[in-house]
Amino acid sequence: MTNPKNTGENLSAGYPRIEKLVETEDFDEINKSFAKAHDDLEEIAKAKQGLGKGKSAKKAMKAYELTSELFKELLSLKYQMIENMKGKNSK
Repeated sequence: MTNPKNTGENLSAGYPRIEKLVETEDFDEINKSFAKAHDDLEEIAKAKQGLGKGKSAKKAMKAYELTSELFKELLSLKYQMIENMKGKNSK
């Protein structure tokens, strides 16, 4: 069965918000949000409060870092795809 979202020019992986971010490259809002969250988590990790909060904060910070790396990789793939399409169109 064919997914109607994945026909013709309207290919979608099912993550419209992420796809829009990569397409528009408008990361200002998400960068601000990530930076604030990372700073808040860093303070919690440094406070070394009980109940494993510091350890949990470090794990959350790592998750933010990995997510940022994922966005960079997605942008890199986007540029590679654009270059590949340019190469095919110029032949």
